[in-house]
Amino acid sequence: MRLSKLLAIFFVTVVVLGACAPAVPGPISSPSPTPFVSPPLTPPVTPGGPITLTYWEEDNDAADVLLDELAAAFTAANPEITIERKHYSYNDLRNQFRAESLFAGEPPDLVRAPGEFTGPFGELQIVKALDEIFAAEFFDGFLSGALAGATLRSRVWGLPDNYGGHLMLLYNKALVAQVPLDTDAWIGQLKTLTDATTGQYGLVFDTTESYWLIPWLAGFGGWPLDVQDKPALATAEMVEALWFLVDLEMEHRVMPEKVDYQMAFDLFSQGKAAYVIDGVWNLDRYEGLDVEVGIASLPRVNKTRLLPGPMATGRFWYIADGVDGARLDAAARFVEFMTSAQTQEQWLTKMQRLPSSKEVLAGPVVVSDPVFAPVAEQLRLARAVPPALEMTCVWRSMDTYFVKVMAGEMTADEAAPAMQEMADACVSEMGGDEATPVATP
Repeated sequence: MRLSKLLAIFFVTVVVLGACAPAVPGPISSPSPTPFVSPPLTPPVTPGGPITLTYWEEDNDAADVLLDELAAAFTAANPEITIERKHYSYNDLRNQFRAESLFAGEPPDLVRAPGEFTGPFGELQIVKALDEIFAAEFFDGFLSGALAGATLRSRVWGLPDNYGGHLMLLYNKALVAQVPLDTDAWIGQLKTLTDATTGQYGLVFDTTESYWLIPWLAGFGGWPLDVQDKPALATAEMVEALWFLVDLEMEHRVMPEKVDYQMAFDLFSQGKAAYVIDGVWNLDRYEGLDVEVGIASLPRVNKTRLLPGPMATGRFWYIADGVDGARLDAAARFVEFMTSAQTQEQWLTKMQRLPSSKEVLAGPVVVSDPVFAPVAEQLRLARAVPPALEMTCVWRSMDTYFVKVMAGEMTADEAAPAMQEMADACVSEMGGDEATPVATP
């Protein structure tokens, strides 16, 4: 790897959701916590003496309490292995771990971090590829979309203990008796729910952030990166997705012009909008409103017969590259424990963090809950925020031109190639086509 490339990766700021969404959703329900039972794991490690594993994380205070409870349960079942946790802020965690790993410092054994950290960690090869450590069948227990959040250049670098942060459709039950299943029927319904003269609209959503574009891009068959993780924005699918959204505003007139995130929430909470597209992270704000809120998946796109696919993300466990021998065995065992179905159920019931585990997502805690169940249905269709460094450039270019399209300052046909040009230039400046040598089997 050239020094210029290494430095570009080291200093690049990984922008994943901009200002539109935190990495992990906030509270969405309050089911009763279930007692913790230590999950069955692979045969115990025989470390040949006490081992202390250190991990770094950047979660909130409540999450840190649960992390310590889980670590204590692990040590109780594995008395030869002690766990030490160190808290960092988001930026400090990313920067400090890279600095300690690259420049002969003292990195921790493990890191628990958002999926977008996979880009700089994997490209610099300062964490281990976990598909060299765990058997292929082990990964079958995770949602494929969740695993994709830490899959880079066909290698799995991290394992998720939660997965969410996706968009979904919320509706006012006083105005909407049934949510249509496809976009043609939905637009027809939205028109009946709109009266611009009284300030009443069928739909609102944030038209200033391209995170709201992604589900429809997927619904028209596109995605912002191609299979080589290169920007794929100058596509027919992007043009169609942009036209679909701008037509909701300018042709069908079912939503107001120039809506930002707060305005969308305010209109819906005041009963001035029948639908709002919002994220899991914001669901707690809808509790206690005068509006009775329903939750549904986004309707199927008639033209393609595809279902919209929002992006999702979570927090992942990474093992530092320098960990080996008995320490590696112990670290792998700890990661297996911390991402197990039983542990993820604790995150679900105590912290309302949606699972990456297929077993938990299909289990009674989710299926029987009136909030979790519809949220999970949309989550099953979600695709992970791509961890590739190129996604930083894609977000910048999409945000720049999505706003212009929705404001009527340029057409969808003009915006898609402009997005591509801006993203390609950004990737080139970042080191682009020398692109990212990553070890392969």
